[in-house]
Amino acid sequence: MKTNETMHENGTSISVLYRGLRPRPLWQSLVAAHIRKLQHLASIASARISLERQHESTPAFRVLATLEVPGPDFHAEASDCTLRAALLKAADNLRRQMQSRKERQLNRRKNKTGPARFGHTQLSRL
Repeated sequence: MKTNETMHENGTSISVLYRGLRPRPLWQSLVAAHIRKLQHLASIASARISLERQHESTPAFRVLATLEVPGPDFHAEASDCTLRAALLKAADNLRRQMQSRKERQLNRRKNKTGPARFGHTQLSRL
């Protein structure tokens, strides 16, 4: 089990944990690229990504991801026959979770009613 940790230019700490495979700069850059694409949906403080190769099972590759953000953290897990495909599935799962939370927050703000004012129909009936 090997860990590779980097700091992204916007202050996001990205740590990648390798299990059953050797660390490669390509995988580190793929992880960083996917995290960068998610940055516009939430303020990501840190990301912990585990890349695993399971020799005895199929699909052979598994990705576990945790994004620390203000509020509840985001978690995703994905498996596939290639590491790139598993990483793409996990990133897509995280994106859907983050978009869903953002849409719920926006809907709450839109549906919030303001205080009653004079001239409203309820007050004019009195």
